[in-house]
Amino acid sequence: MKARELMEALLGWSEEKIPNTVDTCKAGDPEREVKKVGTCFIATPEVIQNAAAWGADLLITHEPTYYEHHDNLAGRESDPIIQAKKRLIEQSGMTIWRFHDHLHGRLPDGIIEGELNKLGWQGDYDGRFYFTLAQKQTPRQIMAQLQEKWGISHIRMVGAADTPISKISLLIGCPGEQMMMQALTGETELLIGGEVCEWMCGEYARDAAQMGFAKAILICGHAGSERAGMEHVRDLIEKAYPDLACMYFECGEVYE
Repeated sequence: MKARELMEALLGWSEEKIPNTVDTCKAGDPEREVKKVGTCFIATPEVIQNAAAWGADLLITHEPTYYEHHDNLAGRESDPIIQAKKRLIEQSGMTIWRFHDHLHGRLPDGIIEGELNKLGWQGDYDGRFYFTLAQKQTPRQIMAQLQEKWGISHIRMVGAADTPISKISLLIGCPGEQMMMQALTGETELLIGGEVCEWMCGEYARDAAQMGFAKAILICGHAGSERAGMEHVRDLIEKAYPDLACMYFECGEVYE
């Protein structure tokens, strides 16, 4: 199977074909024959080196490789960091393909499904962003679970930390402050996010809690909130294509 053929099949998991997608080949030969597939949240130099050492033919990344949503290098070709990373990728010989839009377009959302699998919560999930716990828990209790199950060291919390809640919005990654505010001003009691606008969302939750409302936010970081989703992609590929060797490569947390 060629890299292009595999990726076309994976993109077909989405409920619809997404126009102007970022899910394209970022490096290497799309016609390369694939026997070993690596998955990762983001292709850091360490991830690239580890995947190449394992012998990956194809590395599937969720986020950009060159620090821009579409990996557009126009005007940045001379940047020494980009040049060094391009050399590293070329030396690895791997094909790199992004899998973002169509993974979130899957039903249930492919990233969130992987995150929820780690947590093992009991309750109702709408397949997109909204989860209702069968039994109420406090945001502080849930934060401890995320630290353990998602392997996050640096979760920040704002709002009613010790008020039992059940209505959760999983707005992981960076969906934007407008979407987050829409959730917070609705029925959501706890928003679990990756990147959050502090002066908008954070202050709304803080004010709400100080006035007795059950509103809280857990800020997990972009990588921390989505990494398990790419472990899930590895599992899905292994199940669908048993003849392919597949391995997940951990990028770790961004901040120390």
